[in-house]
Amino acid sequence: MIIFLWGLISLKSLKRLDNIPINIVRAIARINEYKGKQDLFYRQSPEILKTLQEIAEIQSTESSNRIEGIKVSNQKLKEIMIQKTTPRNRSEAEISGYRDVFATIHASSIHIPVKPQVILQLHRDIYKYLPQEGGSWKPADNVIEETLPDGTKRVRFVPVKAFLVPSAMDELCHGFNTYREKESFDDLILSFAFILDFLCIHPFRDGNGRISRLLTLLLLYQAGFEVGRFISLERIIEESKVTYCDALEKSSQGWHENQHNPIPWIEYSLGVLIAAYKEFEERLNLAENQRGSKTAMIKETILRLSGDFFIQDIEQACPNVSRPTIYRVLAVLKDEGKVDCIVPGRNARWKRI
Repeated sequence: MIIFLWGLISLKSLKRLDNIPINIVRAIARINEYKGKQDLFYRQSPEILKTLQEIAEIQSTESSNRIEGIKVSNQKLKEIMIQKTTPRNRSEAEISGYRDVFATIHASSIHIPVKPQVILQLHRDIYKYLPQEGGSWKPADNVIEETLPDGTKRVRFVPVKAFLVPSAMDELCHGFNTYREKESFDDLILSFAFILDFLCIHPFRDGNGRISRLLTLLLLYQAGFEVGRFISLERIIEESKVTYCDALEKSSQGWHENQHNPIPWIEYSLGVLIAAYKEFEERLNLAENQRGSKTAMIKETILRLSGDFFIQDIEQACPNVSRPTIYRVLAVLKDEGKVDCIVPGRNARWKRI
């Protein structure tokens, strides 16, 4: 099966999609199957969904910022997320701004138009706790660099020149909205092509990666794919950062000359979405089918974990189970010789035997 794209094309990445490989067609079909189950998921476990959403909000904010080297302690992150602290340094200020934009997209995605002015506003709000940082296109040309193991740097991509950014963003948003209005082709391909072109334009001096991930959520929510509310897409991207960078580099080569191949980027992006839906379904099924007790659910979760694990890993997989219950089950399993605590203390690390 081949999907042909037709019509007036004004997104650069769509110019390169004469047809779609069968593996992408199958991935889209699988995601749409998950999408069709969303209403059923929502009716099943409202209390579990609430917990999953709280976990996802923290993970998304943490991962999207950590990808860019912005880090705070776990305790400080929790305080920032519940707005119990005033930012005291640049990292805390950037995470606080991201938290606010993330919350706006979650609450009002359907009312947020895809326009250059809106993207500028989102960028401004990321930096609203810092003086005069956001809300304007880059003032000078920039490059995307990679630091090699020996400390040297290489240029991965040269984005659009600064003076061309306003017109490039106008064209990108106009093309996206035109295609979406005409419903010329699949929403997922349209959304991921938009994000690829945004990253190749690289319109800001800083914050391009974080804005791209926020825009990804926005476009997916508007298209009806809402798994990012409950499973952190940003965490999945962070966990596959090498693959993310590799796909982006492959798909950006030749972009300026309209000779690039968007397929690696689209394949990667669809894979992230499938992984999120699969994890979402597994967590709900595990919570609903407790085999008679929370103890059984915890034991099953531990048996499914690979490598060393932390208490937080079990909490994320079993959102309706308290921490004292987890400790009791771990104590039993340790007495039975099935697990061992290899690093004791507040952030204890465990392993299966």
